[in-house]
Amino acid sequence: MPSSEDLKVNAIAGAISGLVELSFMYPMDLVKTRMQGIKPKSTATYSSVLDSFKTITRNEGVRRLYRGMPMPLVTVLPANAVYFVSYDLFSKGLSVKENVQRDYMAQGVAGSLATIARTTLINPAEVVKQRMQMYKSPYRSSLHCLQTVFQKEGLWAFYRSYPAQVAIDIPFGAIYFVVYSLCQKMRDANDPFNAVAHCVCGAVSGGAAAAVTAPIDVCRTLVNTQESATLVFLDKSRIKGLTHAFFVVYRVHGLKGFKRGLAARIVYYMPSAGFSILTYEFMKYSMVD
Repeated sequence: MPSSEDLKVNAIAGAISGLVELSFMYPMDLVKTRMQGIKPKSTATYSSVLDSFKTITRNEGVRRLYRGMPMPLVTVLPANAVYFVSYDLFSKGLSVKENVQRDYMAQGVAGSLATIARTTLINPAEVVKQRMQMYKSPYRSSLHCLQTVFQKEGLWAFYRSYPAQVAIDIPFGAIYFVVYSLCQKMRDANDPFNAVAHCVCGAVSGGAAAAVTAPIDVCRTLVNTQESATLVFLDKSRIKGLTHAFFVVYRVHGLKGFKRGLAARIVYYMPSAGFSILTYEFMKYSMVD
């Protein structure tokens, strides 16, 4: 099992890596949410990731790309600390091999469990964030969104998408850490810190995990945002959960609906995962060294 000092290093490195990732990649996250919309308004229909950035900045201003960021800023430090500490604990606790990095079953299970632990902390913030990111969001601020959703929909609204998020987390965490470990086999074992290798391996791992889990993410976004135009189209007051969202996406767009925002999701996760793991490994290397 990892020592208390190892856990402390992992917690600090994980927290800082999450902050770096959020700071650099938040605009891309907003674009991803917009492109996953099921019934977007004509003025918020985008043909590509680049078109999204151009249209949003031209019509709504650059600041709009950062709308909804305060809530994730509050949760990212503790959530990412828990994420990397949990991964270290689970991977070493579950491994039956002396070299944990070669026990891919332990890596996969640990990655899934660590991602679920992180989600449990951040799910309410994700709901607020995505509602703030939507085109013409009716909320004045993240706090106003938090209060309004709680008053109108109750506490459950912040965890309505939790089953969908867990359905994403299990394959995402497993794929990410297994692919990352496999990629790490190609780097020089005598080099304790190789920035390029960490960044590239992180990007490849994040892109692969993001692509596989994209269809469920479309459903999760719909549950989180409760997209008004979709509710009007369906003559419904709520998207009740993952199963309901799945049928709604299929009804409106068919199978191709599950690919909505796929490019944006991959473009978001590749640099995001690369920045995050590079920062994490650098902080660990710096503090241990």
